[in-house]
Amino acid sequence: MATVEIYIWDVERGDAIFVKGPERNAVIDLGQHTNGFSPSHHIHTQHGIDSVDYLVLTHPDEDHIEDLPEFSSYYSPEVIARRDEADEYIKRRKNDLYPDRSHYQSVTEAYLTLTDTYNQRASFSPSDPSWNEGLTFTHHILSLEEAGTTPTDDLSSRETVNLNNLSILTVLEYGSFKLVTAGDLEQQAIEILLEQSSVREDLRDTNVLIAPHHGRESSYSPKLFQYMTPDLVAISDAKAGSTNASQKYSAQATGTTVSRRSGTETSRNVVTTRQDGVIYLGIDDEESRVRID
Repeated sequence: MATVEIYIWDVERGDAIFVKGPERNAVIDLGQHTNGFSPSHHIHTQHGIDSVDYLVLTHPDEDHIEDLPEFSSYYSPEVIARRDEADEYIKRRKNDLYPDRSHYQSVTEAYLTLTDTYNQRASFSPSDPSWNEGLTFTHHILSLEEAGTTPTDDLSSRETVNLNNLSILTVLEYGSFKLVTAGDLEQQAIEILLEQSSVREDLRDTNVLIAPHHGRESSYSPKLFQYMTPDLVAISDAKAGSTNASQKYSAQATGTTVSRRSGTETSRNVVTTRQDGVIYLGIDDEESRVRID
């Protein structure tokens, strides 16, 4: 069994990633499938996971937090990485813009309750290699001004904002393996982030890129690939279409061997939850492997 296991769940248009570490477990985003599939329920009941120590919420759009009520019924993470600046926008959407959407009310209530009560005095730092036997998480963000996000006080009564560019860019590393995920960051925001030398350095030697904003054309940035040449790009999307940039991502990746449970193997540059289902990455000290189910 691999030392670190990563599951990229099929939640259609959203994101949901589970990371089983050597000592601690983490989740990045909490989408949910329209067929009722709950990643949190599956992790708890099928994988027998009793604790998730670290939760990363790239940004609080519904398709990234929809499974949060279920998650909160099982887990109380010690540390949450989130954009606290987004809370006021979510309160505004919940109270003023969508008061009659019962599902949205329950999802955002779970989000605000969790982010209001989490323990900020953690006993570990996810960027410290000692926290999880070498597994680390590093985050990069834009300021509200850089993201082009209008302050809540300047919004008209029925006006909302695009929270995509408040997304957290996350770099997961274990040994020589590196995975990068960027929530729903769009092209211009990605290119502003690339102006930071620390971001450019952290992107080097990336093995797996989770395509931002579910592989949409609006988030494809050629400049990104001046600083990384991934083996594989993974896309979490509900359907293919004219806004999908999978062919462009495929041209930027070098390819890696992907296996199925049946034992067949193929070389792939891009995998998608739409086509391939669950994407599994197994990483140990000597190698990484990819399986699709």
